[in-house]
Amino acid sequence: MCKKDKLFLTVIHSCVVLFTACALSVKAQVGVRVPIKSVAKPQLSSAGPRISTQAPKIQRVIVPVREVRRETKIVNVKTNDLVVFSEPGAKILLEGLVRGVKPATKGIPKDNSRDKTVVFENLRAGKYKVTASLDGYKTQETEVTIVPQKNNIGINLDLEPYTYKLNLETNVTEGEVRFAPAQFLGTNPDGSLKTIETGGYCIVPIKNKKAIIDDLQKGYYNIDIRPSAVEYEPVLTAINVPTEIPDEKDAESNELQSYSFDLQKKISTGTFSSAWINDEWVLPPGWKLQDRQMKTAGIAGIALPRNEQYRYYTNFEMISDVILKDGKTIGFALRAVDPQNFYLIQISGANAPERFLASGYVIKNNKSSPSLFSNPIDHFSKTIQARKSFRVIIKGENNTFKIYIEDSQNGDRLEVGNMIDRDNNFRKGAVGIVGRENSASEVGLFTVCASSCR
Repeated sequence: MCKKDKLFLTVIHSCVVLFTACALSVKAQVGVRVPIKSVAKPQLSSAGPRISTQAPKIQRVIVPVREVRRETKIVNVKTNDLVVFSEPGAKILLEGLVRGVKPATKGIPKDNSRDKTVVFENLRAGKYKVTASLDGYKTQETEVTIVPQKNNIGINLDLEPYTYKLNLETNVTEGEVRFAPAQFLGTNPDGSLKTIETGGYCIVPIKNKKAIIDDLQKGYYNIDIRPSAVEYEPVLTAINVPTEIPDEKDAESNELQSYSFDLQKKISTGTFSSAWINDEWVLPPGWKLQDRQMKTAGIAGIALPRNEQYRYYTNFEMISDVILKDGKTIGFALRAVDPQNFYLIQISGANAPERFLASGYVIKNNKSSPSLFSNPIDHFSKTIQARKSFRVIIKGENNTFKIYIEDSQNGDRLEVGNMIDRDNNFRKGAVGIVGRENSASEVGLFTVCASSCR
């Protein structure tokens, strides 16, 4: 056998061995016997090698596949509602301490004074953190656990306000300070705050030039400083309790804020006797100074002295000669702070709606209070006649005003009555003349003295 033939037989034998190994491997994996026919050794002859070309038979193996069923299970998740109680205007933040819960924020309306709650609905079971915050208040937070199949949960987050202590320093030794919460409306041209009161006022005393106001919350307040000494001017102002909130380390303290007020000293001590010139008076439109008289011309209004030194009378005496041109009404302003705030004394004649009547009122912010006093003066009917001059005398002492009419026939001074203001609304101010609509009057003599003219 030549080398070439031997090499060919060796290759054939190697292929048979390899095929047998593969068949055994399949048997081991699938557990099926695979019969392998024996392979006869090739016979060599001189004519050349004979090779069997019949391939071995391999049994087909079928491996069964197990069917897997996938079922979708519907889980009914129990949820609950959380009700949070807090202050009107507060913001409530809900944060889930479990996965898959996003933070949510709700607010309690500021004007919701009855139902101060918010509701977080359909919360899954688990832990949550609830935080309540409001400007001017200390933030509060708590944790709550939602348990399935339980009733709805309610929690109360009361907010504690930051408070301030005000120290008001003045130049008067005694008096009182009235303060009330206010709403900010803007700023006046002089830079002061424009506000309107939104609640009742409280009173603290001034002692040794100081007044202390405790436990004020953040916000705007009207401050009314009223000195006991009448020569000092009251001060009406507004302040904004600071917007700065103390640090947490100082949150328990009552932070002190100091303000200083210098009250002006104003008092009228001289005698005002009108010469009926325009420089002396602030007149309503349509009124005239003519023939050494002031004429109201039937136009409503108030005339006050222009010179400031005659606008701060406390105790005084006024003497005036008047004529009711149409027999109706003449009025006098006493302790007028301005044209909208004063005491009013009216004398009515025969043709007035209230015939022969002396009456007194408090005018505040241009609005009249109910009558402080009202006395009939029919017995002066001969004196108070149309186009006839008569004299009116008014003496003011503390909170009492005495009214007299001087008889034109014999010159006797007769008392008409007393007006007493127990609230002591105006302690000093100017003395002037008041005209009523459709009541024409003329004023001749007009003199105002500190304390007394005699």
